[in-house]
Amino acid sequence: MRLALLALIALPLLAACDSSSPPAQQTAAQPAAKPAASKPAAPANFPFNARPLLGTWGADAAQCTGSAIVVTATTYAVGTRSAELKLTDNGDGTFAATAGNQRMTLTPIFGPAGEGIKIAQGEGKPVNVFRCR
Repeated sequence: MRLALLALIALPLLAACDSSSPPAQQTAAQPAAKPAASKPAAPANFPFNARPLLGTWGADAAQCTGSAIVVTATTYAVGTRSAELKLTDNGDGTFAATAGNQRMTLTPIFGPAGEGIKIAQGEGKPVNVFRCR
C-alpha cells in the first residue's frame, strides 16, 4: 500500500522532468558543487545486527545534554573522552566490546524510557542507558 502511494506521488514529479535537453554546462562563474556528505563506512568486521547500539545514549535527559555516551561503528565516547571501539557478536543477543583497554558487554534492551543499552564494564554492575532524543 505504501509503495503504491509513493509511486502515485512520484509519477507526476518524474513526468515533469524534461529529459530531452542536455544539462546546463558549469561555467567559471558558477561555484563548484560540494560533494555530498557521507557517513563513514563501518569496518568490515562490524556485526550487522549491532546497528541498534549506534547512537547517543544517556541515563536521563540531563546526561543527554551533558556527558552523553556516543556509540559509532568505530568509536565509543563519553563526554569529551573517546576510544576506538571493537564489537564482537556473542551470538546470544549481547556484544563483547573493547573501547581502548576497557572490556564491556553491550546488550540492546527495551524499557519504560524506550530503547536502550545495558552496559557492563568488566565485573562492575551493569548500567542502563537510553536513546537521547
